[in-house]
Amino acid sequence: MAGSVYNLPSQNPNPQSLFQIFVDRVPLSNLPATSDDSSRTAEDNERKRRRKVSNRESARRSRMRKQRHMEELWSMLVQLINKNKSLVDELSQARECYEKVIEENMKLREENSKSRKMIGEIGLNRFLSVEADQIWTF
Repeated sequence: MAGSVYNLPSQNPNPQSLFQIFVDRVPLSNLPATSDDSSRTAEDNERKRRRKVSNRESARRSRMRKQRHMEELWSMLVQLINKNKSLVDELSQARECYEKVIEENMKLREENSKSRKMIGEIGLNRFLSVEADQIWTF
């Protein structure tokens, strides 16, 4: 029966191999604690405690970085909103100027057209009057 629980060899093994099989098969948690184990546990506990403190500090720094980043983003948002408003106002003024220039350009074209027409009529009249003078002078 003992052979089936620990999978011991059926032949007579030497004591060292039996001990090794025992050590390999029995969980360490079932063994009684030694002073070395208790100091290791204390060291492990201290390491865990330091790690927790370190993790908490790291998390605190991370939260602070995140908060600073959010504040920077909000500041950028306010700046961009103000810049956008400024650009919209500037665009509106540019459109008004553009419309005034287009209107003035149309007026100038009309004046130009009228002036050319008048010059054309004057030139034609002069030509006609010259022609008439020439006709009458012959």
